[in-house]
Amino acid sequence: MACYDLLGRQVLEACRQLDARVPDEVAVVGVDDDELICELSDPPLSSVAPDTNRTGYEAAALLDRMMSGERVPPREYLVPPLGVVVRESSDVLAVDDADVAAAVRYIRDHACDGIDVQDVLAQVPLSRRVLESRFKKLIGRTPHEEIDRVQLGRVRELLRETDLSLSEIARRTGFEHAEYLSVVFKKRIGLPPGEYRRRHRR
Repeated sequence: MACYDLLGRQVLEACRQLDARVPDEVAVVGVDDDELICELSDPPLSSVAPDTNRTGYEAAALLDRMMSGERVPPREYLVPPLGVVVRESSDVLAVDDADVAAAVRYIRDHACDGIDVQDVLAQVPLSRRVLESRFKKLIGRTPHEEIDRVQLGRVRELLRETDLSLSEIARRTGFEHAEYLSVVFKKRIGLPPGEYRRRHRR
């Protein structure tokens, strides 16, 4: 874990020079969630997102007390972060099975390209039955369910953070039609995409 994003990016560069695979061998997390630095890192850098609004509010409240003549004791005022924004530099699932790990990596890299289980099978020397059995045992889901999970995770992110239309979101996440995306989303998440966006919009 780096103390800020720029240093996290330098850690990623050091890993590349040492041929240390990120996130498989080294997971890297920065602090500040500087979107430009994080997204331009290779791979994109996970980062702790500080609650800057709350920090500013608390600082203003302290200043107001001091300007009113109150003696404010010198101590730390800790503001919890909003959470970790997970990107590829730490999005890893550690499993001992190299074939299953390769399948998981392929799914996470390509789920939004509209792949199916046959595409995953082309990446590993396993039959469908063996892959699904080992995948289910280690991951707790089938390869098809993992593809759905990654796709819908990206759909939720785009609904929360952009104004993109549902048709454009469908195109970017591997769904052939917005109508089909809407049906799948409601079935899996329990809300229509529009209602999810209203409730969870940043």
